[in-house]
Amino acid sequence: MTELAQRGVDGLRFRLLGTMEVRTAEGAVIPLPSHRPAVLLAALLLRLNRTVRTADLVDVLWEDDELPSNPRAALQIYVSRLRAALGDTGRSMIRTGDGGYTLHADREQLDLETFRSLVRAAGEASDPAHRLALVSEGLALWRGEPLAGLDAGALTREMIPRLVEEHLQAQELAFDARLAIGDAAAVIPELTELVERHPTRERFWAQLMRAQHASGRQALALSTYAEVSRRLRELLGVGPGPELQRVHAELLAATDTGSMVVPRQLPTAVPAFAGRTEHLRRLDQLLPDTHLGLIIGPAGVGKTSLAIHWARQVADTFPDGVLYADLLGYSPSLEPADPLAILPRFLAGLGIPADRLPIAADEQIALYRSMLADRAVLLVLDNARTAEQVRPLAATGPGCLTLVTSRNELAGLVATEQAEPIQLDMLDPAQSRQLLAARVGERRLHEDARSTDELIARCAGLPLALSLLGAQIALRPRRQLESFVDTLSLAPLDALATTDGVDVRTIFSWSYRQLRPELARMFRLLAQHPGAEITLGAAAALAGVPVREARGLLAVLVANHQLLELGPDRYALHDLLRSYARELCEEQEADEAFERLLGYLVHTGSAAALVLAPRRDPVELPGLDPGVEVAVPTTREEAFAWFDSEQPNNLAVLRAAVGRADGLLWLYVWTIADYLDFRGRPGYMESEELALEAAVRLGDLRKQAQTRRDLARGHMALRQWDQAIRQHELALGIAEELADDAGIAHGSLSQARVLSRMGQHGKAIEKTTRALRIYERTGHADARANALNNLGWYYGQLGEFAAAVDYAQQALKLYEELDSEYGRAVVSDTKGYALAGSGRLDEAVASYATAVAILRTQGRRGETAECLMSLAEVQERAGQLDAARTSWTEALEILEALNHPDAETVRGALDRLRRGG
Repeated sequence: MTELAQRGVDGLRFRLLGTMEVRTAEGAVIPLPSHRPAVLLAALLLRLNRTVRTADLVDVLWEDDELPSNPRAALQIYVSRLRAALGDTGRSMIRTGDGGYTLHADREQLDLETFRSLVRAAGEASDPAHRLALVSEGLALWRGEPLAGLDAGALTREMIPRLVEEHLQAQELAFDARLAIGDAAAVIPELTELVERHPTRERFWAQLMRAQHASGRQALALSTYAEVSRRLRELLGVGPGPELQRVHAELLAATDTGSMVVPRQLPTAVPAFAGRTEHLRRLDQLLPDTHLGLIIGPAGVGKTSLAIHWARQVADTFPDGVLYADLLGYSPSLEPADPLAILPRFLAGLGIPADRLPIAADEQIALYRSMLADRAVLLVLDNARTAEQVRPLAATGPGCLTLVTSRNELAGLVATEQAEPIQLDMLDPAQSRQLLAARVGERRLHEDARSTDELIARCAGLPLALSLLGAQIALRPRRQLESFVDTLSLAPLDALATTDGVDVRTIFSWSYRQLRPELARMFRLLAQHPGAEITLGAAAALAGVPVREARGLLAVLVANHQLLELGPDRYALHDLLRSYARELCEEQEADEAFERLLGYLVHTGSAAALVLAPRRDPVELPGLDPGVEVAVPTTREEAFAWFDSEQPNNLAVLRAAVGRADGLLWLYVWTIADYLDFRGRPGYMESEELALEAAVRLGDLRKQAQTRRDLARGHMALRQWDQAIRQHELALGIAEELADDAGIAHGSLSQARVLSRMGQHGKAIEKTTRALRIYERTGHADARANALNNLGWYYGQLGEFAAAVDYAQQALKLYEELDSEYGRAVVSDTKGYALAGSGRLDEAVASYATAVAILRTQGRRGETAECLMSLAEVQERAGQLDAARTSWTEALEILEALNHPDAETVRGALDRLRRGG
């Protein structure tokens, strides 16, 4: 009997492989006094029968910021409490000496030592069944994470990883034994879980591959190798180690892939490839680090041509071959290809005989990926419709590249597989000519340069259209190019067709047929917009759906490359797609969509116009389709932004409305008139002429008079005085015929402005006085203030500056009552002129500066320029030459932007200042 037995402590059992416990021989748990005595016991047990230095125990028990004033004394207290808890009253178990403490016990009393003893014995056993029994007995001692629940700082940070490693090595030993006795199928689930928990532990992966192979799942084993290769590169930046490579080689030998051939499956290259220099450069940049490239673009843009052309250029970079498949994503008669149906063809191309193909699809994928894991293969997947078609076929080997073409964005591949997207746009005119010349010869194009340019413009950069056109030109060498222009102008889709059924209409139809009904409807209706650009609000109105819904539909069409996104909430249709979509639209559907568009423009434009000019007399608007959503601008900035967004389309919309919706046409011109005048935008005169013609067709005299006054405003801005007077006279004649006092007053007031510009200030005063009397009678306060200010201006022109200031002051009082900022601006301009005429130059400068600031804030560019010119003249007179130069320069910038004739006058003034004269 040992001394410990004599002392009665040999029955204690210590357990570290899980939650730390001390039990009696009968199995009762002995409670430990507190946390630190438990840590002390763990430290002593981990070095069983060996002395642990006092300093080391102090480090284990306390962090630096926790040290008691006397650590050794504190340690002695904990040792005493631990002895008492364990019943070691004779100090035979925990002994003091040699500068520390030692816990003496038989090794079988500690589960860790028992585990180690069993694992050592298992490693020495030659019989796999006996080996498995021993190691399994040792593993059964583990109840969870070692030292669980024991926060021992440095002790657990250092020891737990070591103990876990011992546990993992024991598991590896157990799996080897189970594989040796033929238990392969049963270990696969356990190893699959372990490789997920320990993805960089190569031994588990190797055992899993062996188990899969032993279970007859060779392809899955090869797939596992591909997976661990990928994980190791992602996590550690290295490839598989020697053991994994050795197992992989064994698997390949067993699978007989040594007969692998080098596939060359690319279709014939396009004979006349042109342009795309930048896109070829971007494709070159995919090598060698990118493994998934994505060429996206609309139908007919040349995605397949580019992919095949580039693939042939770089084929030698992939010594193990090139695979190609058309995924039929947009076939008119066939369903999109099932990638699992293509897989056997790829495996056959790689040399796998049909009788060696695995039956299960997942094992075919596994075999395919494994065969490409260490090879350099280029894979071209053409006409993909969805990411699901691509994923099973995409090569995952580090030396491989998968190149996909699609009309869809396939955003999922970009997001999850880090595919590199390459957007294919239309060809520019030079590239278009290059492609056409490659088909028909440069000489024929040179013979009729004008027709060549027109043909290129009609094809709008679409390679398919250019190719079809080139084929027709080549087949008809005696036809003049001009005749092809006529054909394209009359029926572009018919002109771009061949007798054997190849045409753009058919190509477009493949994409159109894939659309859900609501998307197809939106596509058709977008083509009813006559402008070059389509705003989000206009698109929503065309379809009669809320803006939020429209944004979602447009996003899908953009992703399908059936619609171009020019910028935030701005879209465009390719000219040929527009023609195709219009063919699909029934006349009634088209008319209803266009009427909704006009209703949206009129109602939103009217609200915006009244924000810019609140004192403007409103017009009566027709009812609005309940499906049209109008966002009413509330600030000048919002109003200008809305007008700016629709400005590129105004004339196209108005021309399309001629004779089709004359009432809405006139109303829309009314809404944009002030905007065009304030901004100095082109199209003002044509818009008003279209409005006048519409008013005549409608037989509406009031609309005719209003439009003639607006036309006169345009002629006045262009310094076309006689034409302005003529329009005012005609407008006044209508107003007098209708006994329209307001119309007479407005016409008289406007006519006076022209007369004043012509130097006839006396007549201008007569006309304005007539208007003022009418306004005083009818109570038009804003118009009355306008008339008073104009009188001040005219008297100022006659040199009667005191009268001018007096009228201006009367006008200012009214404008202040009306809270009109614009009124303050025009009065400040009038006063500036009168003050300058009176020699009060500093006051004149201040008055002009006020006018400029307000006009600039309100976005009235033409009036701002005029006021800046007047300010510059006064500044010169006051000797403020630097300030005058600044004012002239700012005026010139505006006038040049407006292409205004006064720009030349300003340049002369600046030249004079530079010469010092």
